[in-house]
Amino acid sequence: WNHDTPYVLPINPSPNLNTQQAVELFPSLCMFEGTAINEGRGTYMPFTILGAPALKGKYSFSYKPVSIPGMSEKPNQKDSVCYGLDLRKYDINILRKSRQLNLKWVIELYKAYPDKANFFGKERASTGVSPFDLRIGTDQLRKQIIAGVSETDIRKSWEPGLQKFKAIRAKYLIYP
Repeated sequence: WNHDTPYVLPINPSPNLNTQQAVELFPSLCMFEGTAINEGRGTYMPFTILGAPALKGKYSFSYKPVSIPGMSEKPNQKDSVCYGLDLRKYDINILRKSRQLNLKWVIELYKAYPDKANFFGKERASTGVSPFDLRIGTDQLRKQIIAGVSETDIRKSWEPGLQKFKAIRAKYLIYP
């Protein structure tokens, strides 16, 4: 075994992570929870498809999230036809090799979404934080996407923090 060897889970970790594709796409797609984009909840394809009714005419792929007891009873965009991306056949080896989140999808869907003011969700009254910022852990990524910062420049902005983390982490690594 090495870090490039994919691990296939013997049991699905959640009803909403019901395929290996969903498990591997989840880190790049979970940021959509709380946005105007449905991340496949309310279908039997969660975390492998993305869409919203407002994207009609921009994407040909469509689906309709519905209540599924024990899986997703109140999905975002429930009972509305959503248009967007079908990632079920996305080459997961691209993500494995890059070892990075795919930011292309969130940038692309933000650009395509007509109601930009509501794309990232409303700030919660209890926290003053948007659901997107809560999942990401900062408002920086949201602000960069809104400002039209490129994926390359977004990643560059993370470098100082990543280098600091890697230095702290190094003393705890058991294996290189």
